[in-house]
Amino acid sequence: MKENVREEEILKTIKEYGKISRLELSEIFNLTSARISKVVKNLLDKKMVVEKAVGESTGGRPPVYLSINNENFKNILGINFTSNGAIYITHGKINCEIIRKRKIILDDEDKEKALEIIDDIISKELEQDKDVGALSIVMAGVIDEEKGLSVMSPHYKLKTPKIVEYFERKYNLPVLLENDVRAMALVEKQIGSCRNTENFVIFNVSQGIGSASCIAKKVYKGYNSMAGEAGHIVINTNSIRKCSCGKRGCLEAESSEIAVIKKITSEIKIGKYSILKEILKERELNIKDILFGIRKKDFLVIQVMTEAMEYIARGLNILISILDPEKIVLVGEIFNSKFLMDTLRFELNKISLDIQKCGIEPTKLGEELYFYCSIAVVVENIFENKFFTEKFINN
Repeated sequence: MKENVREEEILKTIKEYGKISRLELSEIFNLTSARISKVVKNLLDKKMVVEKAVGESTGGRPPVYLSINNENFKNILGINFTSNGAIYITHGKINCEIIRKRKIILDDEDKEKALEIIDDIISKELEQDKDVGALSIVMAGVIDEEKGLSVMSPHYKLKTPKIVEYFERKYNLPVLLENDVRAMALVEKQIGSCRNTENFVIFNVSQGIGSASCIAKKVYKGYNSMAGEAGHIVINTNSIRKCSCGKRGCLEAESSEIAVIKKITSEIKIGKYSILKEILKERELNIKDILFGIRKKDFLVIQVMTEAMEYIARGLNILISILDPEKIVLVGEIFNSKFLMDTLRFELNKISLDIQKCGIEPTKLGEELYFYCSIAVVVENIFENKFFTEKFINN
């Protein structure tokens, strides 16, 4: 039997379970009830945990549940800077509760000054909420969250890659930085359909394509913090389409929202028939137009999107073969189409092994997923990242 346990370990377990009794803690940590009670008393005295509703008795005294004292922590200001120009701004608590949220849309010119825009948002939001104790920034691209760096960001330009250092110095608040799809994985793990799933993959299709893998309930980041760059798997070696990474034939260059819109636009301009031709006369096409074309059974749109689903199926098959996940959660507007989901499953079934049992489903969280991303990053790091936790608590 153990003689000791760190308070951080107890706090992490209470956070993970949401509510838990002293008896359950003693069984998990193989400690005596007296030792657990001593640690819990210290945490109660520090107001780190609170006693909540009494549970049902199984013969003796009914258990009292312990939960994290959310009121002991200040608010989180989260900013999710997506690749398609939408920014999701969220004020929340460490129990994933959202206090306030809003969404703004940037034009292409604004993407050239991403750092200044984030800075302006933080400044204005802090004026309205004086109880913010931590900042959380989520971005697309290659993120080294341990060093606080944006290593590669193909969708917007940053004056400095040292995001965390820049904002911590300016606002004297602890700052976390995370990749967008890894943040999605954290949301699905904490409040989504993967709460009881040990091994799963998030696959996101928007202006780019990315994935994130959760193995034994831990998001895998890789040696260079580049795990999950599924969009840069070369899927079509005969392609002439150049990806944002510089290679040709990447999954992102073949099947992302930008890729399929470019293909359909080019085909219409050389004379192919499509009901989207009239829309193209007025403005550029967007992904909602493509989904409209699917609903109207437009031949050109269906042809291009069927090919895109075939390439995505190949990418998913690679992930399934290597990772053997229990579930893949799909994120992106294209997966709201029943026709495209049926096409994807059909293409995947043609090339995957019969014995590979992997559930594939679109996220059930809808647009709320993007609001939760930045909050989920803090929830994951609290009590895990000691340096961040101390700054957050003492701020």
